[in-house]
Amino acid sequence: MKQLVDFYPQNENDSSVTITATTEDTNFPKSNLKSLQPVKCWKSTSVIAEQIIRYDLGGLYSYNGIFINRINFAEFYIETSPNGSTWTLAEHVTGLTTDEVADELYIHRFVEITATNYRYVRLRIPAQTPLFEPTYFKVGNMLVGTFTTIWNPKSGFSVNEIPKLSILEFPRSGYMSVEKIGKTRRVFSGNLDKFTKTEYDKIVKTYQPFVLYLEFDTDKTSVYLVRANTGYARDYFLGKVLNMGFQFDEIV
Repeated sequence: MKQLVDFYPQNENDSSVTITATTEDTNFPKSNLKSLQPVKCWKSTSVIAEQIIRYDLGGLYSYNGIFINRINFAEFYIETSPNGSTWTLAEHVTGLTTDEVADELYIHRFVEITATNYRYVRLRIPAQTPLFEPTYFKVGNMLVGTFTTIWNPKSGFSVNEIPKLSILEFPRSGYMSVEKIGKTRRVFSGNLDKFTKTEYDKIVKTYQPFVLYLEFDTDKTSVYLVRANTGYARDYFLGKVLNMGFQFDEIV
């Protein structure tokens, strides 16, 4: 499991990152990108012109990764610059399709950055037809930081890979045609009694910008964990003892 640590922006009050955008919907401004909740997203006002989101980190840094979440476009560029005028390509992503994801909340991308000593990071979205919600581009999270491998599943945990299949059955012969389509969903599951609070903080709590939203009570033993997301609704579950099962999916 990889974790993005020391990421920016850290919260809605983070003043260390200055965000600019080509356009923004007044109800979904660029300032929403400082929130870790992806439903508070940025939306553009156009899809027929290139849109750019630029982060000014305020100094020269060498973070090795960027995470973007809840996007609705098939092509984009991640670029870095030391001065805001000369740009280095980190990754050009193209060809994403709605067939690859069952839920728009899962449309995310991790991008490795090999450049060093840069001050600016930008997401450049060429003019295109969005994959869904066709009148605007949107981004839920755009976090810059350091990627590190923090943990691998051990006893008490399971990781299952569930491919997306197209199954065609012929009733008379009994023959079944099975074809893998799209991407595979990796399902990670376990129980909170299988590891300590220290591990929980390290593994899950710091992973929360990607998959989970949670907070410890003042007694530091109970935990609120979002078990499901449907639109803008959240199913908060309070576990009073650390034996609560949990699960999250990722597209691989």
